[in-house]
Amino acid sequence: MEKLLRVSLQIKILGLVIVLLLLVLSLVTFMVAYMESNEDVENAENLALQTAQTLSYMPVVQDSFLSNRPTDEMNHIADQIRDQVDASAIKIANRTGDIYGYSGQESTFSASREDYYRALVFGSNYVIHTQEDHHKILKGISPIIVDYGDYRQVEGSVSVEFQMESIHNEIAADIKKIIMASGAVFLFGIAGSFLLSKSIRKDTLGLEPFEISALYRERNAVLQSVKEGMIAFDHYGTITMINLSARELLDLPRIVEGQNVYNVISSPKLLDLVNADKGLVNKELQYKDKTVIINSNPITEDGKRTGTVVSFRDKTEIKKMIDAISEVRQYSEDLRAQAHEFTSKLYVILGLIQLGKYEEAIQLIQEEAHTQEKVTEMFFKDIRDEKIQAILLGKFAKASEKKINFTIEDGSSLDPLPEHIHLSPLIVMLGNLINNAFEAVSDQKNKDVSFFVTDLGNDIVFEIADRGKGLKEGMEQHIFQKGISSKGDNRGYGLANVREEVDMLKGSIEISSREHEGTIFTIILPKSVCSKS
Repeated sequence: MEKLLRVSLQIKILGLVIVLLLLVLSLVTFMVAYMESNEDVENAENLALQTAQTLSYMPVVQDSFLSNRPTDEMNHIADQIRDQVDASAIKIANRTGDIYGYSGQESTFSASREDYYRALVFGSNYVIHTQEDHHKILKGISPIIVDYGDYRQVEGSVSVEFQMESIHNEIAADIKKIIMASGAVFLFGIAGSFLLSKSIRKDTLGLEPFEISALYRERNAVLQSVKEGMIAFDHYGTITMINLSARELLDLPRIVEGQNVYNVISSPKLLDLVNADKGLVNKELQYKDKTVIINSNPITEDGKRTGTVVSFRDKTEIKKMIDAISEVRQYSEDLRAQAHEFTSKLYVILGLIQLGKYEEAIQLIQEEAHTQEKVTEMFFKDIRDEKIQAILLGKFAKASEKKINFTIEDGSSLDPLPEHIHLSPLIVMLGNLINNAFEAVSDQKNKDVSFFVTDLGNDIVFEIADRGKGLKEGMEQHIFQKGISSKGDNRGYGLANVREEVDMLKGSIEISSREHEGTIFTIILPKSVCSKS
């Protein structure tokens, strides 16, 4: 049984097409023949009835019945009309059955008077099917109504007859044409299926379906066991293969095969990379909350690109570890500055006490307590996000150590941030910008740096302003590029990282600077991100 099922693809296609064509063409032929036969009979009925009505109203017929005298002209007219409509017989008779005019064989006039009862009694026009002399006859019967001026009266009837045998012969001729057309379609279908099977065999490289299925199962087992994410799509962008690692890495649904890669992957940068004309080698890209390393290789056949194979490796774990180390280092630096500042103030207080200047020591303690209360009140009343509180507290200590006047502007307010805004990008963005602002005013007479935040509306706005030297004219356009800095060599990576984090959060960053007047950085982050890439 298994050997019988393993016939060639060409034989399977030919067999399937032949069976389908036979079924479809047989059904269509039967339906068309049935409708054609009904239509031919209906046309014959209409023709018989219309011809009978036309004859009943002809002046020569009316005059003959008005004078109650048959004429030879009526026979002549009946012959002409019978030839025109190809009827088997036409009979014109009075109420008593006397023939006024006829055309056809005498044997066809042996009809029962019951056939004309409705026409003679009720003046009806109708069609009947009857049998005479072992022949099936279709009759169209119409009354002859004579106008006598004061009244009208039915004086006779007209009968136009068609033999059903001649109608059936016409139907048979039509069915023969239909069968011939179906046969031509059948032959064309077989020829087309042969060419189709030949083309499919070429596309499958001469492999039979069972061979292809075996190769597919083996390939799928290999791909699913690979920890590196892999995805393949054709030149139209339709995904043809994806393994489990790629689904998990790119956070894709379980079933994406057959869908367009542009509808599945929402990152324009990633799509531009994987669809590049040339292959990629170890290209690093940020995708959602992960850092991935991409390798791609276009598939070409006869010089034309037929698809692309892309592999992905996750660099997120390493980056998370580096970010964690950076966070610990940042907190350590801020705590060291805070501890150093408090140690210095404790030594001052201790010195004042030893010198007996108790009032000055108490005043210094009260001022410091007032400052801390003010800062704490600002944080816990208006800025209620713990991540921002932690970052700013560390920066206040660092500013105090560097003798920088770091202030939070009036009107600042912030509710807890949305879940998609994590601590790590905040440290990169705010930490770098505030540190840059501290460096910008470090050699200024007035070391003023201000911070403003608001979440009114649909966006969260951070603003860091300093009164440093500002940027040189035209520098704003290049300040976010890696390696571009006004601070010397081996610098210029902080602002590039800031821009990268802002882009990941679908936000924007603006810069306003005037030379010798200062710089203002503004970060705008949307509260909700429909599609993160």
